[in-house]
Amino acid sequence: MPTMRDIKGRIRSVTTTKKTTKAMNLVSSSKMARAKAKLNQGNPFFENMHRIISNIMINTESIEHELFEERKIKRSLIIVIANDRGLCGGYNVNVCKHAMNLMNNLQKKGSEVSIFAIGNKSRDFFNRINIDIIEAINGISESPFYTDAQKICSKIIELYKAQTFDQVHICYTQFVSAISYLPSDMKLMPLQPNDFLSEGKRLGDAIRYEPNSLEVLDYFIPKYISTMIFLALSTSAASGQAATMTAMDSATENAENIIDNLTLMYNRARQGAITQEISEIVGGANALE
Repeated sequence: MPTMRDIKGRIRSVTTTKKTTKAMNLVSSSKMARAKAKLNQGNPFFENMHRIISNIMINTESIEHELFEERKIKRSLIIVIANDRGLCGGYNVNVCKHAMNLMNNLQKKGSEVSIFAIGNKSRDFFNRINIDIIEAINGISESPFYTDAQKICSKIIELYKAQTFDQVHICYTQFVSAISYLPSDMKLMPLQPNDFLSEGKRLGDAIRYEPNSLEVLDYFIPKYISTMIFLALSTSAASGQAATMTAMDSATENAENIIDNLTLMYNRARQGAITQEISEIVGGANALE
C-alpha cells in the first residue's frame, strides 16, 4: 500500500505531465493554423499553373515532352512524408503503411521500388524493414517552405531524366479537418496528358508562345511539380499538427483522470491515518482510567 508521501509525489509528477501535454496541445493548434494558411495560399497558385499548362497543350499541335512520356516501368520511386517526431497518435504509422501498400502493388507489377524519405519517422520505418532509401530529409515536415519543395523537385526530375526511375509517386496525409486526416498518394511523374487536356481553352491564333511552346512548357512544368510537392508537404504538416493536438488533448484528459484517482486515494489514506490516530488516542485514554 503506497504511503501518503508516495501518492503526493505521484500527483505532483502527473500534474507536471499534464501541464506539458496541455502546452503541446496549444502549440500544435497554432502550428496547424499556420500550415492550413500555407495550404490555402498554395491552392490558387496550383490551379493557375494547371490552367496555363492546359492552355499550352491544347493550343499546340503534337507537343512532346519527356515528363509526359510513358515508359516501361522497371523502377519506381515513392516519396513518403511523415513527421520528424512522434507523440502524434497513428499519423506516422498510417502514412508509412499506405506507402507500403502502394509499394507492394508496384512490386506485383514487376517494378523495383525505392523510397525518398521526408521526416525522421519515415526514414526509421523503412530502415527497420530494410527498404532501399535513396535520400532522407528531415527538419521540414512541420513547417515546409516552397524552396524545400523546389529542391525535392529538382532532385527527382534529375533522377527521372537520367532514367534512374520510370515513375515517381508521393505519399502524404490529406488534411480534412482537425479530427480527420487520410493517408493518400498521387503520381508525380510521368505527368498525364489527359489531366490537362480536359481543361483549358482552344485559343487558336489568339496566343503565341515565345520562343516556342516547348520551352514555355519546360519553364512551367518544374514549377507545377514543385507546387504539387509543396501542397503535399503543407497538407501533411497540418495533418501532423492536428494529430499531435488530438493526442495531447487525450493525454491531458487521461492525466486529469489519474490525478482525480490519486487524489481520492490520498484522501482515503489521510482519512485512514486520522482514524487510526483517534483510535490510538482513545485507546490510550481508556488505558489510563
